[in-house]
Amino acid sequence: MIRRIGYTGMIGSFRWRPIEPQLVVLLLVYSCMWRQLDAVFSPYRQNREIIITDAVRRIRHDGFPVEHHKVQTKDGYVLTLHRIPVLQRFSNGRVRVLRRPTVLMLAGIYASSDAWLLNGPENSLPYLLSKSGFDVWLGNNRGNIYSRRNVFLNASEPEFWNFSWHEMSVFDMTAMVDFIRMYTGEKRMHFVGISQGGTVFLVLNSMLPQYNDVFKTATLLAPVAYVSNTKGALAKVFGPLLGTRNYVSKVLEGVEMVSTNKYVKKLLSMACLENERPLVCVSRLWPAAGYDTELLNKTLLPDIMANFPVGGSFKQIMHYFQGYMSKKFRQYDYGPEQNFLRYHQLEPPDYCLENVSVPTTIYYAENDYIVSVEDIWRLIRRLRSIQAIYKLPHKKWNHFDFICGLGVRQIIFDNVVSNLLSYEYG
Repeated sequence: MIRRIGYTGMIGSFRWRPIEPQLVVLLLVYSCMWRQLDAVFSPYRQNREIIITDAVRRIRHDGFPVEHHKVQTKDGYVLTLHRIPVLQRFSNGRVRVLRRPTVLMLAGIYASSDAWLLNGPENSLPYLLSKSGFDVWLGNNRGNIYSRRNVFLNASEPEFWNFSWHEMSVFDMTAMVDFIRMYTGEKRMHFVGISQGGTVFLVLNSMLPQYNDVFKTATLLAPVAYVSNTKGALAKVFGPLLGTRNYVSKVLEGVEMVSTNKYVKKLLSMACLENERPLVCVSRLWPAAGYDTELLNKTLLPDIMANFPVGGSFKQIMHYFQGYMSKKFRQYDYGPEQNFLRYHQLEPPDYCLENVSVPTTIYYAENDYIVSVEDIWRLIRRLRSIQAIYKLPHKKWNHFDFICGLGVRQIIFDNVVSNLLSYEYG
């Protein structure tokens, strides 16, 4: 136990006591350790701009113009949209924002705008789209680090966290889409979503079919809908408990799932050094990336650690667990009594995927830890406007590789840009 050292002052008087030799040694050891850590991490922080946890700073750092906008949903959540506009610069220094085809991008569960930007200015999809003349908007759902305010609720209240991706679809997506249309004057836009971003898109157009007319195309990377065949150990272990209606799942409906403390993320990210085998980083990503991470770009691990996860609710993942248990893609199960009050039936209704009429391109992988091939094809069979289906050639391609995989630009992103350019300009 560390002994309190004597002090005489206004608050009280304490006698000076000699410091024990063991304590002196301990303090010297700690001092040396911190000096060594600082020597290791200081040049690393100076040489690589990796610990950036704000999308505006990151986009500016990467050399692109950026705007951020606040959007309020009908149920009071205040969301942040990040925009990479297309600018025209004049010789007198004046700058004008050009009206260009719009793309809305939405990341996966417990992620934010930053997830799309981690590959840097040469390889990140938003930057590639911007260079190709698209007006790029990056969405953020309720609960993540950019969207933690509600005009009616405080983030410390359980009611604030009582949402799943269903609410993100019918409230968040509608608010973001309506704002972009109003702000830009573009009545229609392209959509690109990964993982839960695809879920939100599918639910929106299933529940509110009028929004199908808003989207020119949809590009879904590893979209999560059916999960009954997932390889994810979280679903297998916790699905029977959290994917069914019981006391534990009821309590967790009002609980935040992951911390958004940026200082903790910075500390953890500094533990992922370039020339080491960053086992601690990979193990932390295991629930999202899977245990087979051969093609994950591990040089991005410090960036990933600093920017993922960034907040969300337990109810989001429990909604997926319910799908794992029921083998259906349907609304949230509140139990027979509440279901009857909400849905006028004892079981929650399935999402009507046949309502989705947006021309849709789907990318999937054989080794995806979260979305199995069987579940992808079950989804595809219900969509009536599939434009193209891409099975990635690499046998080891996993779920997180869709955004941070080795060669992801050449394998996926360049093709996405080409397809959108072909739609706009033939």
